[in-house]
Parts: sequence; structure tokens; C-alpha cells
Amino acid sequence: MKLIIGNYYENIKCENFKDPETGRIRVRPLDGQNLPTNIVIECSKSERESHPTGTKFITENVKVCKKSDG
Repeated sequence: MKLIIGNYYENIKCENFKDPETGRIRVRPLDGQNLPTNIVIECSKSERESHPTGTKFITENVKVCKKSDG
């Protein structure tokens, strides 16, 4: 599936994980949803770090964006 910038996706199953490159806690979609699992879902730092690494949860909605630096 190709993600289109500006589109919204609802009820994404995801998990938080420790990014080996940055050492930061990040959020990514879980497999089996027709979404790439190598993308990062942005949310507040307090939300990412308030649960143990590997916690699975469902988002309300996610907007596809691309940062200006890549």
C-alpha cells in the first residue's frame, strides 16, 4: 500500500519500541494492517514513555506527513 501525504488512517494497531539508532522510544504500526511497519507514528513523548517498551495499543487517527528533512 502506498501512503498518500495528507490522508488519515483510523484505529491503527501499534506498539512502542526502542529505536536502536537513536535510543529513543518510538511508535510503529503492527504487521498485518496493509501499512509499512518501518514508519514512525509521532505522538507526545509522555505518551510514548508512559508505558513499558513493547506495549501494544490502538490509535484514534493518524495523518500521513513527511518531514522537510526527509
